[in-house]
Amino acid sequence: MTNEDVAQELEDIADLLEIADANVFRVRSFRRAVDSIAELPEDVAVLLAESRLTDVPGIGKSIARIVEELVNTGTSEEKEALLAQYPESLLEMLRISGFGPRKAAVVFRELGISTVDELEEAAAAGRLQDLPGMGAKTEDNIINSIDAYREGQQRALLGEMLPVAEDLVARLREHPDVIRAEFAGSTRRHRETVGDLDLLASSADPAGVCKWFAGLEILEELTMAGDTKVSGRLAGGRQVDLRVVAEASFGAALQYFTGSQQHNIRLRERAQRMALTVNEYGVFKADKEEKGDMVAGTAEEDVYAALDLPWIPPELREDRGEITAAEADELPELIELSDIRCDLHMHSQYSDGRATVEELARACMELGYAYIGIADHSQTLTVANGMDADRVRAQHEEIAKLNEKLKQEGTKFRVLQGIEADILSDGSVDVPEGTFELFDYVIGALHQGFSPDADKITARMVAAVKSGMIDIVAHPTGRVLLARQPYGLHIDQLIAACAEHDVALEINASPQRLDLDDTHARFAVQQGCRLSINTDAHGPESLTHMRYGVMQARRGWVEADNVINTWSLRKLRSWFKKRRS
Repeated sequence: MTNEDVAQELEDIADLLEIADANVFRVRSFRRAVDSIAELPEDVAVLLAESRLTDVPGIGKSIARIVEELVNTGTSEEKEALLAQYPESLLEMLRISGFGPRKAAVVFRELGISTVDELEEAAAAGRLQDLPGMGAKTEDNIINSIDAYREGQQRALLGEMLPVAEDLVARLREHPDVIRAEFAGSTRRHRETVGDLDLLASSADPAGVCKWFAGLEILEELTMAGDTKVSGRLAGGRQVDLRVVAEASFGAALQYFTGSQQHNIRLRERAQRMALTVNEYGVFKADKEEKGDMVAGTAEEDVYAALDLPWIPPELREDRGEITAAEADELPELIELSDIRCDLHMHSQYSDGRATVEELARACMELGYAYIGIADHSQTLTVANGMDADRVRAQHEEIAKLNEKLKQEGTKFRVLQGIEADILSDGSVDVPEGTFELFDYVIGALHQGFSPDADKITARMVAAVKSGMIDIVAHPTGRVLLARQPYGLHIDQLIAACAEHDVALEINASPQRLDLDDTHARFAVQQGCRLSINTDAHGPESLTHMRYGVMQARRGWVEADNVINTWSLRKLRSWFKKRRS
């Protein structure tokens, strides 16, 4: 069992214990163990073999015995005993956003509901609203969350599929008969969610490559195995398709299978006007009598050049004006990951983060950043251990000492102090009294009091923007991909307010959020709004999610100078100072 597998089994036990109304401290002990194992840099089996597992914070002797049982047998008596009382399908219901173990316990106890289908049927029939702790609003939320859950069964997060695609492409490139290999489709266009995974390779022996690929252990089910194409399913049911083509057609095939469909339709229409034909095999001269001569195909750039166009970055290929822009030589110079100089939204142990300020700083130094900003939660968000005035001051002193230490080490790297302050119901900003001047910047965010009333939410956020208290609006629409819809919000009004008051809008780089989305990011820049791309990391391992935020920005036609954390520290500080004055 992998660390991830063990963590999931412990999570299941914690959920079942909570459904069973077990001792709250016992439930918490399992949840702490889940976090500890999920973050382990070493294989849990190695720690067991060396009798070091109980050295891990949060792992006591009793849980260590369960972990040992899981590693050795793949199951545990603890979980099996719980499953004798409660159907395993209850665990699937917990994947529905906002539907936790306590709600699952209520619907199971009161109505005997144990599956997602039964829950959906009961909610649609209005049978849940009279249950303890529920109501008509809860019922509506459950129906919407089930819709999102079902969508998630069909699509996966880019953050889940891109590493898989990169791994498979790396394996293909190591094969001696593979000339080139890439992933294509919506993964290459960096769409926030992905359906099937499309892979492409070129080879003089396509049948041999296909036979080898069909035997990979990562394919849990093989649905097709031909001489030029292999289809199968990964763990979780995601489909993967490999096509192997001749090297002369690789560029054309890469362009074709990258899509999007509408982009390709526009290219075919353009080709027809130029007396050409473009398909997955190449660009050919059109000839009614017989197939014309091949004009291009080996390189993707050659395909576009044959159509008298510059190469168009995959993220832009959505039929949103990119071909017109290419014709006029007006394609944007898209932001690159290397343009990012800092991350301004991350959480330390002062609120709900898992690392110290210095650990986060050192991790960002390794990423090549010039500076960072720590932005822990404010005091109102008690569930995230939000900071009161005393802890704000303590953190301020610690950051000052760390900056002095870094200076003594001869580095120019610096740490800024920010705060992720809740935007309260009246639009005021939750900065602890007497601490505003300590912060280099303030991030405003909604975490509580969501409402379907778009006018109400919009007025609340715009009031915060106009207050002069915040510099950045975090995850502006509040969505969680494949789990939670955006809250009601007139996004155009928020963008207009941010442009007027020079407040930056965040592209939250967490793969679960990617909020703003690409179309809103593009619109915001068009309206003169600044952006900030941040990871919202709660531990060093999440700092690398920055790339997903950059991908989202690229899909929004964003250039580097539109993003405040591509600026030098001097320029950013000057902007913050100007805003304060």
